[in-house]
Parts: sequence; C-alpha cells; structure tokens
Amino acid sequence: MTTLAPGGQAPPEHEHGAAEHVHGVARREGLAPALAALGSAALPGLLPCGPAGHAVVDARTHAEAGEIWAGGRRRPRDRRRETVLTETPLPGGTVVTTRVTRPAPDGDRRPDTADEAAAAAYARGLVWLRLGLSEGLRSACVAHLAHRRTGDTTVLQQQLVKGTVADVLVEHLEVRAVLTGAAPGDLDTGMLGHLHRRITAADRAQVRLLGASGYLMDSPGLTAYASELLAEAHTGEEVTP
Repeated sequence: MTTLAPGGQAPPEHEHGAAEHVHGVARREGLAPALAALGSAALPGLLPCGPAGHAVVDARTHAEAGEIWAGGRRRPRDRRRETVLTETPLPGGTVVTTRVTRPAPDGDRRPDTADEAAAAAYARGLVWLRLGLSEGLRSACVAHLAHRRTGDTTVLQQQLVKGTVADVLVEHLEVRAVLTGAAPGDLDTGMLGHLHRRITAADRAQVRLLGASGYLMDSPGLTAYASELLAEAHTGEEVTP
C-alpha cells in the first residue's frame, strides 16, 4: 500500500495508485478493509470526521486512532466527546459509526497546504472506495440473478432486469471516467457530491434487483446502506439522487 509523505502529501506518481488500491480493496474485500486502507494512506493515525462530526470507520481505526481529523486539520482526541451510534458487522469486518462533539474552532486559523492536500486525497478516495463497493454489488447481483430461474429462463435474462444492470454499468463507467486522471483537488465539492449521488442511485437500483433478500442483515444491501451513510457523513448532506 502506498502511503503519503509526512504532512499527508502523496508523491504525485503514487496518488492514482493509492486511490485505485483502495478501490480494489473495496470491491474484493469490503467496506471495513477499504476504510482502513484509505485511512492509512491519506490520514494515518486519525479518526476522520465529516462536517457534522460523524465518523464512519473500521473498528481498528476507531479503537487505535490517536487524534481526530475535523475541519480540515488534526485535533486532540477526547473520547468523552464521542458517542458510538452503531457497530455494524459486514463482510470484511465491523464498521463503527461515531458522533464526535468537536471543540470550538481555533479562531480564524486556516488549514495549511499539507492539511488541504490530505483532505483532498481523502475526499477523492471516498468516491473511489464507494465505486469499488458498488461494482462489487453489481457482481453479486449478476451472480444472484443468474441463478434464479423464472419459467424456462433466469431472472437475469428478463428485459427490465437486463436494462437495469446495463444502466448501472453505464453509471459505473461514467463515474470511473471522471475519477480517472483527476488528482486530489481537481474535482470540487460540487462534482464529488454529484459522483456520490450517482453511486447511491446505482446502489439503490441494484438492491431493488435483489428483492426482499437485498434488505436482510446479511445481504449486500447492508453494505450499500453503510456506503450511503459514509457519503452523507463526509458531504454533510443527504445524497438522495
């Protein structure tokens, strides 16, 4: 795994490799391992919090992080200010959602260049991570539907189902096209939010394809729900398409 240089800045030649590694981990191994990989690359040793103070992290990061990342910079961690909201067991490991009551801002102090670079790398990495999860969900959906029969064919061969899978594939390819070649900071918050909404729309369509099984506690749908919460925590808004 490529790690960032001191201060959070990645060497330019490694930036894309780190993001693609996180994407691959998400697709193959699940949300918790991908969160751990992203955190160790962009914000090592930190508990990353969104603008409202919510953190969605793997269990190990929650247990071991020495500081929090809030408002674009490091802050001391005070566990008395933290409330664990959920601990969700998912394929690959448990994901912990925590609310952190943040200390008052440090006056007008602005993040320095290294802080801004780390924040940009993490923000872009979140989209790569969610894309990997969504692509993994697509693979799970196709495998599930290809083995469910209806009459003399499979559910996957039904026209509406094939159309939905094709639409999801297009969404994935278009999100990937925007991300590919974009360095941290190239995509503004509006574009990143737009990409998150497209991934959320694709995930919801795929969960519907799974029918009732998509809403069970041990189904891929639970990972999709956790992925959506992750986006909302870090964008500071609902990512409803």
